[in-house]
Amino acid sequence: MRFLLPLIILGFTCCGPAEPTPVAEVKTVSGNLRYQEDARTLQAELVLPDSTERPPTFLGDPMRPLRGFPARRFRLERVQDLPGDIRFSVTEQGAVANFSFPFHRVYIDSLPDTLRRTEAANFAVGDRGMTEEESLLLFFEPADRSNPKRILVTGPTDSGIVSLPTSAINDISPGEYSVYFVKQQLYKDRHKNLRVSVQAEYFTRSQPLTVE
Repeated sequence: MRFLLPLIILGFTCCGPAEPTPVAEVKTVSGNLRYQEDARTLQAELVLPDSTERPPTFLGDPMRPLRGFPARRFRLERVQDLPGDIRFSVTEQGAVANFSFPFHRVYIDSLPDTLRRTEAANFAVGDRGMTEEESLLLFFEPADRSNPKRILVTGPTDSGIVSLPTSAINDISPGEYSVYFVKQQLYKDRHKNLRVSVQAEYFTRSQPLTVE
C-alpha cells in the first residue's frame, strides 16, 4: 500500500473541476433598406457590431464605409428595378455569413380616383397578402399643405386587397389629396453568433385623390 497511496493522491489532485465552456458573444447587425418607385432608387445601410477593414456586400457589391476605415456603418445607393430577393453578406471572424429575404413591391394603380366617407373602399395593392412582419401605410397629403392623414394596415392579410371601412375614411376631411403608399417589412435572422435585423421600406409614386 505504501506504493499505491502516492498514486491515489496524485489522481485526486489532477481531477479538479472542468473548465466551463466559453459562451460565444452574440453580435448584432442592424440596417435599413429604402426603395423609391418613382425614381427607381435603392438605398441600403448596415451597421456592424465592430469596426472592420472589410466592408459588407449588398446585392453583390461592396458597401461604402461612412467616415472612412475602420468603420461600423456602411451604405449603398443604386438606381435600378427592385430585385425580388434582397441579398447581403457580412464577414465575421474570417467567415462570410450570407443573408437573403424576399421583398415584394406594392402598387397604387388600383386606388380609386375618389373616396367617399360614407362608403367602404376595396382596392388591390399587391399580388399577395402580407405576413405578420409586414405593414402598409397609406399617406394622404392635403393640397392645401395642412396636416396629412395616414392609415395603417397591418399583416397578416389573406390577399393583396386592402379594405378600408367607413370609420377609417370618415376621419379624412373632404378635399384634394396626393396619396402614396409605404410598405414596411422587418427581416430578422441569425447565423451562429450573428443576429441580423433589417427594416425595409417600399415607397410608391404619388397619385391624386378626391375625398368626398
